[in-house]
Amino acid sequence: MRIGMDITPLTARRTGVGEYVLNVLLHIQPLLSKDDSIHGWSTGLHSPLDLPAGTSSRHIPLPTRAAYALWRRFPRPCVDNLLGGVDLFHATNYFLPPVAKARRILSIYDLAFLVEPRWASPKIVGPFSREVPDFARRADAIVTCSEHSREDIVRLCNVSPDKVHVACGAPDPIFVPQDRAAAKSRMRAILGWDTPFVLYAGTLEPRKNIETLLRAFAVVAKNHPHRLLLVGALGWNMDHLPHLIHQLGLTGRVSLPGYLPSRQDLAAAYSAADLFVLPSHYEGFGLTLAEALACGCPAIASDASSLPEVGGDAVRYFSPQDDAELAHLMNDLLARPDLRLAMSHQGCEQAARFSWDDTARRILALYRSLA
Repeated sequence: MRIGMDITPLTARRTGVGEYVLNVLLHIQPLLSKDDSIHGWSTGLHSPLDLPAGTSSRHIPLPTRAAYALWRRFPRPCVDNLLGGVDLFHATNYFLPPVAKARRILSIYDLAFLVEPRWASPKIVGPFSREVPDFARRADAIVTCSEHSREDIVRLCNVSPDKVHVACGAPDPIFVPQDRAAAKSRMRAILGWDTPFVLYAGTLEPRKNIETLLRAFAVVAKNHPHRLLLVGALGWNMDHLPHLIHQLGLTGRVSLPGYLPSRQDLAAAYSAADLFVLPSHYEGFGLTLAEALACGCPAIASDASSLPEVGGDAVRYFSPQDDAELAHLMNDLLARPDLRLAMSHQGCEQAARFSWDDTARRILALYRSLA
């Protein structure tokens, strides 16, 4: 079986999609038979990084948006022909390129741009709102990462439930509890300060509901010495964030370091934090929540979309519109180290339910059923 796959998301600064694609590749390779092979396809100004051994690749140094635009106008060349012929092609990032003969698998991680367009850039909402439902109907199978996303895809793309397959993400093995003293020392060296902190990790964008977190933290900051550490890039329509921090009187209490230098440093941040908060309006899976739990970090999350699936009984939940409820939960947990310790143990057990090996087995079984 010759498997084609879009590996464009394997960039220097991988988002959740890139981590998903990389881990599927890493964990599916040992499961392949001698007659199976994976052939990666990518576009973009830079070639993909960290490509696992055994994966061949063809890269076209054309901006990905430009490649999509060309394919919209001229449905040639077919991607399976460019790869020398494959039995199936896995489009891993929402866009389904034209194929000649291969069976088509499409990954859709979430439909936030359809559920609430104001949560995403117009550059995404415009074409994706028109195209993704059509791609979903044309695909032979769809892969998503939670039951909540599966329900959204069936409802909003008007496809059969039998066509949509759930293969959850999982924390990378690097995310395990570290010695807290060593983790705190590492974060002190990176950040230049030694204050206890509450952590958020992920792109700072509208659907992540950072404003609610900041308003809640403005209340918490009156009772606790903690800083709020917001790890991640400043995304679309978030230029107002520094002004809001100043307006709430949080200057000096909120840190915006961007990305941390490495994933090992992110693991240290989870282990050093007193509390992790994911206040999102909508998540297809919520990988950073699973990572925090795997590191033993007590966590609070909104009760929206897929997050209760990921956190189970190990997480405290709040309504994403209710900053007062979030502030109450944060105040309570920061004042109770015994409860945080119990939640730490629960979180590790919950995170262990998710496995990239299981994800890879599910996806390979789907490949074989189609090919």
